[in-house]
Amino acid sequence: MRWRILPLMKYIKIAFFLTFFMALGLFLNAQEVMFPEPLSSRPANYDISVKLNTENKTITAKESINWKNLSPDTIYFLQFHLYLNAFKNTQSVFIQDAGGTLRGTNAANLEDRDWSWINVDKLIGADGTDLTNNLEYVHAEDSNEHDQTVLQLNLTEPLLPNEEINLKMDWSSKIPKVRVRTGYSRDYFLNVQWYPKLGVYEPKGMRGREESGWNCHPYHAAAEYYGDFGNYNVDLTVPKEFKVGATGAIFKEQENADSTKTLWFHAEDVIDFAWVASPEFRIIEEQWKHVKIRLFIIPEYNCCIERYFESAKYSLEYFEENLASYPFNTLTMVVPPFHGINSGGMEYPTFITTPGAAHFPTNIRSPEYFVIHEFVHQYFMMMIASNEQEEAWLDEGFTSYYKSRILDHYYGAKNSVVNYDFFHMGAMEFFRSRYQGMENMKVAEIPRPGWEFPHGGYRNLAYAKTAIMLRTLEGIIGLETMDDVLKAYFEKWSFKHPGGQDFIDVVNEVVTQKHGDEFGENMNWYFDQVLYGTDICDYSVASISNRPVQREAYGIFEEKGMTATTKEINQDKKYKYNSKVILHRLGELKFPVEVLVHFENGEEKLEKWGGQERAFDFQYQSDHKIEWVKIDPAQKLYLDINFLNNSLRTKPEKKTVWKYVTEFMVKVQNALQGVSIFA
Repeated sequence: MRWRILPLMKYIKIAFFLTFFMALGLFLNAQEVMFPEPLSSRPANYDISVKLNTENKTITAKESINWKNLSPDTIYFLQFHLYLNAFKNTQSVFIQDAGGTLRGTNAANLEDRDWSWINVDKLIGADGTDLTNNLEYVHAEDSNEHDQTVLQLNLTEPLLPNEEINLKMDWSSKIPKVRVRTGYSRDYFLNVQWYPKLGVYEPKGMRGREESGWNCHPYHAAAEYYGDFGNYNVDLTVPKEFKVGATGAIFKEQENADSTKTLWFHAEDVIDFAWVASPEFRIIEEQWKHVKIRLFIIPEYNCCIERYFESAKYSLEYFEENLASYPFNTLTMVVPPFHGINSGGMEYPTFITTPGAAHFPTNIRSPEYFVIHEFVHQYFMMMIASNEQEEAWLDEGFTSYYKSRILDHYYGAKNSVVNYDFFHMGAMEFFRSRYQGMENMKVAEIPRPGWEFPHGGYRNLAYAKTAIMLRTLEGIIGLETMDDVLKAYFEKWSFKHPGGQDFIDVVNEVVTQKHGDEFGENMNWYFDQVLYGTDICDYSVASISNRPVQREAYGIFEEKGMTATTKEINQDKKYKYNSKVILHRLGELKFPVEVLVHFENGEEKLEKWGGQERAFDFQYQSDHKIEWVKIDPAQKLYLDINFLNNSLRTKPEKKTVWKYVTEFMVKVQNALQGVSIFA
């Protein structure tokens, strides 16, 4: 055998590539690569190295950002969110929006240690160029020159379509005392909206945009977030006694010589990264199929451990059976201590927070309510990444709708939120009561930016009215078709950024395929009224009459040319009664309506009324009287603001008193809205 002697450079190249791929293999294995085939386009990717100073309540970090221009546009600047600057002073957009308060605390009375800030100390381009001086704060629609929550980097060279840019950033921050979502309380730290994060660049036409540009609003109080998909590699250095949970999966942990430890986390195809740290937590783990569920909870809340896990598993199961399987292999649930409760009730990729309390009665399902709500956000808007700031109904409304379905499915449609012998309420009933309880249900249309809702309408409209709008749509087109709509919507728009019209387009396509023109050319008539309008729905049964048929004629008649009075002309009728039902449309909304007419012999007729007229009647000839009438007997029209006038009886019912009890209970339901401030 003859040996061939390769040139030295070839040996060097072979050795280099072998070393590179071995290192790459070790790196990927260490990170437990989640999705060999990306779920998203991954334009925004972050590597962040963090050190938490628990004494000074500060963070120092190094951040590497890789962003790809997937648009057809040439980009001349980038924009970043600096959320923590919302709590820098009383002049920020956030605090001005909130009327100078933070969850009941007058911002003017905060101590210096309560305020926060975030500074980009240095920014270096891929070629080593110092770009720090190219940074400037910018101000969008609010014209608040004092706000510093949006930072712009003016590029020295424009970024062409399909080009990538890599930036390295040193930054530092002061963590706020927790008042809204993020911050510290004693030795508890929840870090969300905590790092310099790119906005979303939207080309013309995306979500209905008329012009291309960055979507990077200042941090408003009555709106949440919008982010691009990408991968995150984050290492967190904390005191060694601290328990740490975060988005994604932990793949490495080491103790350091200075009484700290470092934990490495990896997440793929997510729009954000959140983490929590505290020495007081217990960490409890359970498994549901491919998902490891980690619960971070303090011992005082041990009473509800099973309830937290049960509701999380119910959510995973329901979505797998009715929409799509949860693709991630981790779910972290955090129950903040009571002194940090203002950070509860929020959602982040694979990471949720839920308020806790000791000895929650089993008759009130608050733990279940919040866990299910925040988990549903893993689909709407973590996977279907709509814009929470501009179109909150696409995530909060859809989440409220699905939460109600899950709660009502597993815990009972009429008692899934409160279940006492003397009072019970289901989840969809709860949202209906929130909408009904508004002082002005016509205060605004649903699809407007969160900060533009007047007089507290944001939650009641974006959450509650949207939920019952979707429930009413389900009633009109049927549950099977509704599920087909939602599956088609998820399949088309998961790991993308849809707008409201994108959902309506899916509805029109699926409904037409399933039902032809049964509901008209499309469903625009529905959304024009309910989504883009402010009118209300109210149908009522006005009256029922049962008039006996006269079998003999009375009066003056002509017989053989002569006038005579007679009773002898016999009316040959085959029925005894002429009956009539009069219906009224009291509201402005016009929906197809079903009407159930019940006769005294038990016979029933289910009628259909187009619901267009202000007054409409059904007439019958029968040997039996109408006993009662009910509009919308299956309660498909959850938008109807008054179910009490949907039925009428010809005879008083001994149980009529319960109508008055129901009216009282509606008032009680409205009073219960307070618990929804975290949802």
